[in-house]
Amino acid sequence: MSLLPSSLLAQIRTCTKQIPPVSLETLIHLLATSEQKYCNPALKTSILKQFSNTNFRRVVADLMDIWCHEATELDNNTISSALAMATYCQVAEQNELSIELVWTGPTSEGVSLRRTQQVLLQIIQEAKCELILVSFAVYKIPEITKALVNAIHRGVRVRIIAETPESSEGKILFKPSKSFSKAITEQAQLFIWPQNKRLTDSEGQYGSLHVKCAIADAKHLFISSANLTEYALTLNMELGMLVHSQEIANQVVEHIECLIQQGIFIRS
Repeated sequence: MSLLPSSLLAQIRTCTKQIPPVSLETLIHLLATSEQKYCNPALKTSILKQFSNTNFRRVVADLMDIWCHEATELDNNTISSALAMATYCQVAEQNELSIELVWTGPTSEGVSLRRTQQVLLQIIQEAKCELILVSFAVYKIPEITKALVNAIHRGVRVRIIAETPESSEGKILFKPSKSFSKAITEQAQLFIWPQNKRLTDSEGQYGSLHVKCAIADAKHLFISSANLTEYALTLNMELGMLVHSQEIANQVVEHIECLIQQGIFIRS
């Protein structure tokens, strides 16, 4: 059996991206059960009749044309198998990586976005083993604090990395510990980025801990412009993304682990 031409492979890929899985299953079934075993005008016509959607018909027609002109030696089973494999890979890829937009601020008609506090609470409440929170500022977050306490009681390892008045030389006015309950300050691990570990410019000015993220179980990563503050979670205009990907979330966790091992982040 000949290898599939690159143009045919590309069109198969286009089919899996532009046609829903249910319609692709129809196409795969039609190819696998057709009495006509090789591409020809009659087969093309019979298959296109099964697709009422104009865009789907166009994509399938392009597939049939490439097959008929560039790979006439390939039979229906070969094409249906290639489509089935490509469909499986497409669905698996979507399941392994999904991204949701997250928003705080005014809403707009026709666009539904999840709220920052809602997503952050979900991340904390669904954590089973480990939770990492990083924020520039932490202030007045009673619901988040309550969720963190519950997570600790479930046996979740909680690590929080944040700025403090001391480490930021006054850029932050409130200690994160003041916003947390005793259960969190005593049982969670609190980290800071000390000044002597920060990059500086020629005038001695140093950078800030400006990361805002939450990672649950090295699988779910929430990246946001929002600090862990009342205003950021309720009043400000903030944008973020909730990324469901073990590969990506684990990269962030490993990087933070390395920074702790190197003494870039230290226990406060």
